[in-house]
Amino acid sequence: MAQYKISNITDLYWAENDGFKSGRDPMGIQNSSVATYGWLLRGMTNLTGHIRYYSLYCWLLSEYDSIEQQGTVALHQYNFLRRAELILAFIMKGQNMRSVVGADFAQNRCDTILYDDVYDIAKGADYGEKEKYWAFKSGAFGQYYLGSLIYYNLVKIESGRFYLRTKGKELAQAVKDSVDEEIRSLMLECITEGGLSEEEITRLLPLGLNAINPNSSEWIFLNNLLTKEDSNGLTLRRETVYLMLTACESEVPISNFVTHIFLEYKQLRRSSPAAFGWYFYYLCEVLHYGIESIFCYVLDCIDKFQNPPVSVLLDNAVDDLVMLLNDEQQYKSIDEWIKDYHAEIEWQLSEVKRLVKGQDYAKSVIESLKLFWLLYQEFQQNKTAIMDFEQKYDLVRQRGILSEGLKDYVERYVSLPIRTYLEKVLRQVMNEHTFVAIKKMGNSDLDLRKFILENGCAILVEMRYPNETNPRIESLHNFLVDLGYLKIDNTTTPIAKKFLSEYGKE
Repeated sequence: MAQYKISNITDLYWAENDGFKSGRDPMGIQNSSVATYGWLLRGMTNLTGHIRYYSLYCWLLSEYDSIEQQGTVALHQYNFLRRAELILAFIMKGQNMRSVVGADFAQNRCDTILYDDVYDIAKGADYGEKEKYWAFKSGAFGQYYLGSLIYYNLVKIESGRFYLRTKGKELAQAVKDSVDEEIRSLMLECITEGGLSEEEITRLLPLGLNAINPNSSEWIFLNNLLTKEDSNGLTLRRETVYLMLTACESEVPISNFVTHIFLEYKQLRRSSPAAFGWYFYYLCEVLHYGIESIFCYVLDCIDKFQNPPVSVLLDNAVDDLVMLLNDEQQYKSIDEWIKDYHAEIEWQLSEVKRLVKGQDYAKSVIESLKLFWLLYQEFQQNKTAIMDFEQKYDLVRQRGILSEGLKDYVERYVSLPIRTYLEKVLRQVMNEHTFVAIKKMGNSDLDLRKFILENGCAILVEMRYPNETNPRIESLHNFLVDLGYLKIDNTTTPIAKKFLSEYGKE
């Protein structure tokens, strides 16, 4: 007779959960920031580390077409590009340059492919090999750079193969006109034969990512890509180049660039569209940091109160916040508090960050609310310009966009008393996180929730802390260094000074 055994129970396939996944945006609000800096710095990403990859990829695709037509090599296009990337990593080895594709392999695992003083590039690069420099099939070209090359109308993809467009062929020719034929031929030989010696690395240095010859055909082409307006008439990237160079002239650290532009715009209230764009991006980031600080507090409370019923969680969390209020308790509504609070946004943000870093999450919520009040005041003062910017660049539909975020977290609650407001905001971040996490799961089995609800109780899955987006500033900085506008220490060069002196006179 058949027996029922608990050990035989398995999850139904449609209900099985493959586990929880971390993710970077638990509140689903950062796309508004990403979309904003996407307009400001088009044609690059946080992963396109050096502009010379653009020209070298075009040249490599051009050479592969020629080799393929001649029938002299049976090497797949993907492996041709992969070998070139690994060779470039060896060329750049020891030059203290970041964002080089395959740098870790060339630096730390090169011995695994070294035989008789020759690196077996085929073994370290070809996709079918076990120990290779890059996992993605078409290398960093396909994973990181392809989108930008397509944006600039340099490359297209059809049936899994990459082709040069007319503009890409022109850039490939610019490389040929700028780099000696002997060096180019050696590079192609190393790729097709799959080997590379130290002596060959030295000879190939002119193909290094930092070796673009100023005023060569290649330099002129890449410079136009970066500093001229796009074919669709957009000038935001060009304007951002100008803003970065002027900031460097004033010895502003690259890490402070966005804050610097925000403060400069706020003080002057007049500047280029790009300056306003970075001002707007900063305000979005500040709003997001405040919202994520509140969410962090909720998660900490779930942990501190040991997975409590939701009603208990909210009551205790609100009680703890109210205890931190002093003079603020005199206000009958949020509106009164907003009108009576004054500080600088950047200072207020630093306070929130300080408290989060010190794990004082309850106080960080109180300071985040004050941050909301300042953002709301700023929005009211500059509402028309902000709304126009959101409309012009089709940002209105993005979750977390400034106007909608302030409406959701401030404007619709202004008439409420403080305690009621606190409870509604805490409940709101819980509901929004749950909605976003489930929506992101889609057909996936991975669960993105940071807490779950079981029998009316909140159960912590993972602590998450506020974070900020990376707006491609490092990539732009690298491009300007590659093209000779900036030195490594961020001082401007004669090339930069010429650009600044001629800016706006074209």
